Amino acid sequence: MSTSIGVRKLVEFILKKGNLTSDTNSQNTALDGISIHQRLQKKFSNDTKSEIALKKELDIDGETWIIHGRADGIKYIDDRPQQVIEIKTSSPEFSELAPNTLELYWAQAKIYAHIIMEQEQLSELSLKLIYVQTTDNTISEETQVISQTDAQNFFDNIIAEFTNWIKLQHQLQKERDHSINELDFPFSSYRKNQHEFAAAVYKTIALNKKLLVEAPTGTGKTISTIFPAVKALGTKKCQKIFYLTAKQSTRKVAEETLQLLVKHGLSITAITLTSKEQITFPEELDLADDENPYYLGYYDRLRPALIDILTNEKVITRKIVETYAKKHMLDPFEFSLDISNSCDIVICDYNYLFDPLVKLQRFFTERNYGYTFLLDEAHNLVSRSRDMYTKEISSQQIKDLLNKLQTLPHPPKKIVDKLNTLLNDFDLIKEPLVNYQQADVIIEEKLASLTKKLMYFCDFTTDWLAENPHFSLKDDLLEFFFAAYAFVKISDYYNDRFRTHLFITENSELLIRVFCLDSSELIANSLNLGGSTVLFSATLSPLNYYQEMFGLIDNSLLYQLSSPFDESNLNLLITSYIPVTYQQSLGKIIDAIHTMIATKQGNYLIFLPSYTFLKQVVVAFNQAYPHIDTVIQENDMTREQQEDFLNYFVENPTKILVGFAVLGGSFSEGIDLKGNRLSGVVIVSVGLPKLSKETNELQSYFNNKQKDGFQYAYQLPGLNNIFQAAGRVIRSSTDVGVVLLIDNRFATSRYAKFFPPHWKYAQIIHNQYELEQNLSTFWNNKNKDS
Repeated sequence: MSTSIGVRKLVEFILKKGNLTSDTNSQNTALDGISIHQRLQKKFSNDTKSEIALKKELDIDGETWIIHGRADGIKYIDDRPQQVIEIKTSSPEFSELAPNTLELYWAQAKIYAHIIMEQEQLSELSLKLIYVQTTDNTISEETQVISQTDAQNFFDNIIAEFTNWIKLQHQLQKERDHSINELDFPFSSYRKNQHEFAAAVYKTIALNKKLLVEAPTGTGKTISTIFPAVKALGTKKCQKIFYLTAKQSTRKVAEETLQLLVKHGLSITAITLTSKEQITFPEELDLADDENPYYLGYYDRLRPALIDILTNEKVITRKIVETYAKKHMLDPFEFSLDISNSCDIVICDYNYLFDPLVKLQRFFTERNYGYTFLLDEAHNLVSRSRDMYTKEISSQQIKDLLNKLQTLPHPPKKIVDKLNTLLNDFDLIKEPLVNYQQADVIIEEKLASLTKKLMYFCDFTTDWLAENPHFSLKDDLLEFFFAAYAFVKISDYYNDRFRTHLFITENSELLIRVFCLDSSELIANSLNLGGSTVLFSATLSPLNYYQEMFGLIDNSLLYQLSSPFDESNLNLLITSYIPVTYQQSLGKIIDAIHTMIATKQGNYLIFLPSYTFLKQVVVAFNQAYPHIDTVIQENDMTREQQEDFLNYFVENPTKILVGFAVLGGSFSEGIDLKGNRLSGVVIVSVGLPKLSKETNELQSYFNNKQKDGFQYAYQLPGLNNIFQAAGRVIRSSTDVGVVLLIDNRFATSRYAKFFPPHWKYAQIIHNQYELEQNLSTFWNNKNKDS
């Protein structure tokens, strides 16, 4: 594969000096000024062409590199290039620009000039820099002439510096590829289906395909995807691996897997990205850019720090990033992003690829076939992606900000006027709801007028804050600015897959929520930024549903594995005799739970459909069996409280423990109670999402597409919660346990047809006596086996 780098990225990497600032840091925010570029380009004379793609191919240390970019404009005379035009936009006055900023601006133009002069055999070219100060649209222009020799020398010096860096990269890659070639699977043997799984992953990467895999608990999903992906990296089937996760726990498993491979001889660079809020040093908080020692001189210290960490570390965790950031006095979040440019593997949250507000622009602006995406716990992506494209804004936020501004001796009139204009728009939108006595309504239309005004407010506020950087209520203004910006940004994607929810709050304020019904196209667009993709989870049933939800119905492969464990170790029971009217069935539910736990001393988890019903069941259970120890999931538990909850589930329990938790909550997936720390799980209900207008709208949306709307909106999302909760029981080849499904709907074909292959031995229980006999027989047989 050839490797490419953009001209801007190249000159910034080699020439950028000085301080990190909030205006320029974290390429996560797409550059503003596109509209300004287009406006100026429309005014170009007929002899000037805009957006001219330029590229130069060259050999750097034995590797083919393509240097590419787009000149904002090229002026021609008699079809011969005469001038390269570079347009730049930012808020400072032209006279206030730092010398290094100007150096970077001119550097891009000089490289474009070099490419053109070499191609056209020209002896010199004129360069024009057009700078637009965004606060007042003041335009400044400067020109200079560069000879072919000077442009060649300038380019050669840049490439010489870059070559030194590439040589270091090649040295690390040579060590990497040699270690990958020698690397064996880190375990003595493959588990059942594991070798086939790993082979499918390797082929998917080699052929630039997309693969959805349901691999039940115990398959060894992490090593089965990372190991073949690393092998593909060593054979040049891909250039960079992104391991994307929904939870911190799965990121940790990926780190541990890579550390295991390193112990077995792998030489590789991998980094885990941590959110800015979590990794920023405490001493940086509330410091202005020009007072932050980790910002000042950042680019002067960056390259030595990169060399230091890349030559001394393999699996770069948050702690390692912080250690080197302290050593070299660099902001840890920005440092981690800069490290990631040179890493073979990047472990990060879904949002870095899929969320338009935090997407990593340094990687995901255009397609790169060398990227491989490994998506762990992929079932989470459906709801997570919808949430990413759902934003809200309210009149209460505007009023709160206005009230704070009015406390100032001299409130900023222009900001106040803008906010009042927005408030008037909210009142106009709210008026029909009040007149027709509607508390809330969902409409298909985008509120284009309001969105435009919010966009104008954001543009104005950006410029105003640049002129008033020390405004006393800056944080309050920015809080509303970011809410407005997010609302506008998501509204840009509005189409027939979105809806607008208007509702009047208890204090008579209007809240406007743009929400996404179907994110499949958006997911597919993000996945298409790479070459190959493997989406995997223990629960992707039915596979064709997830294939559709990921927008991959026409171009992906499906792979469903059976459980690697002895299926007789799981006793899966369905109570057909307990109906779904929970209040009337409360006594039967309590009896079934007690029968389950009384048959064998151990630890048990009971999953209920809501906190309300959980509390009712707990009260009834404690009244009936006060001598049995219980532990209860509370709402909004901290991580420490969650750990305390799980610590009750000890190995080799000497008495019965019953834990009550909410289905779909933090304890129904991602926890690992191996061995006899968990003997069984009871799941009450089929896990349907809570009824709401928005979920009903989702149902209608799919009904209108000639689909089973109830299935898409309620049934299948609910079933995934069931599969996840049931998966807590059997975590290893020696685990034995029971899953009891309490809801007669499980016994119907409407639900049974979606059960994964390893649920084929589910048994239907018709009464309490049959339940007692079944459980007794199961545990007696297992005791004999042991």
